[in-house]
Amino acid sequence: MFIIGQLLIYASVKSLSIGRVTAARFTSLNRLNVGSMWLSTFNSWYECMCSVISMNLSSTALALNMYQNGSCQLFVSLPLTYTMETSQNSTLILLQELPPKNLAPCCSNISWLIGKMNSSQQASGNISKPNFIFIDDNDYLVSNTYKGAVIQFNRTTLNIIRSATFGNDTMSINYHNGLYYVADCPSSCNIYVVSSKNLSVVANFSLSSNIIREIIFIRNSSLMVVASNGKNQTLFLNVLSLSNYTSSTPSYISVNRPCGLYAVNDSFIYIGSWYSTTTLTPVSTLTYSNNTWSLSTLPNTTPNGTQKIFQTTIDSCGRLWVAINGYGIKIYDPWGYTLLYSWQVTTGMDGFHLTDNYELFIADFSANKILHFNPNIDQCTS
Repeated sequence: MFIIGQLLIYASVKSLSIGRVTAARFTSLNRLNVGSMWLSTFNSWYECMCSVISMNLSSTALALNMYQNGSCQLFVSLPLTYTMETSQNSTLILLQELPPKNLAPCCSNISWLIGKMNSSQQASGNISKPNFIFIDDNDYLVSNTYKGAVIQFNRTTLNIIRSATFGNDTMSINYHNGLYYVADCPSSCNIYVVSSKNLSVVANFSLSSNIIREIIFIRNSSLMVVASNGKNQTLFLNVLSLSNYTSSTPSYISVNRPCGLYAVNDSFIYIGSWYSTTTLTPVSTLTYSNNTWSLSTLPNTTPNGTQKIFQTTIDSCGRLWVAINGYGIKIYDPWGYTLLYSWQVTTGMDGFHLTDNYELFIADFSANKILHFNPNIDQCTS
């Protein structure tokens, strides 16, 4: 099934082959390992591979690390920046040939980076009270207006392509596998599952919360994680179909006014907390280990005064970007210990979307605009 051979460490080769090597592991440079998942413990690497095949993951599997303690780490998407390194307690199985270079630039000189971005502002787009914002697989820029419409834009010109309304109290729009998940919350929430191709409703389901914010999917789309802002909970739901979900174990974790969710991988999630009267709440993290979700806070990310954290993301260097309503953007190391840069880009920001090459879109709720920065960065000065 596999070509068994020795791989040279990444730094010493120009191209990579399929095979197995002992005392090595695959990892992203920032150690966050976006696109990886942990599987149950096994006695050998081939038992882990059999599990991958039985889960229908073999077509997307890129590499796996088999550790001496029996844990198996599978990569199903390529980190933006990656390497292979010596590790005495791991065996690396490379399942597909990888490109000989990283997928995106990691600009370590953050002052240069923000200067480049700040000077690249494009024409803005007009939209009433935009909340969430993202780019879908059609290359559309998509946003929702607060308690209003879902709008698709040309991502370059910001001209409107089409729009539609789903209910009267739209609180958020989320994207996964070609579908929008639109939360309409007049009292309890109805989630419309909408085709990104033509904005037609393909399914819907209800959640017992009066405010739903961001929705994400992990574990190969089998687990839905929901920011139930009105109930101060992050919900965990098993996905049975587009309209059928059951409570997982645990069914929720208590979090102060969760709003933005960002899954680094299947076992690590950043949470931003926002509400009009929320007390100052830092970024939180959910970590999954030993069949348990654990909540922690990053106290150095606590906002000031009336500022509130709406969303988070990470860049190709693994830095944590925090969208702060009432301030702009603050950038930290991945663990929120050190503030690396403060960018007062706009005080009215809600959601944001940062691409691999540092193209940035901001939902400016207060100014009724979408801001667009496009520095065209293919490589960095440092």
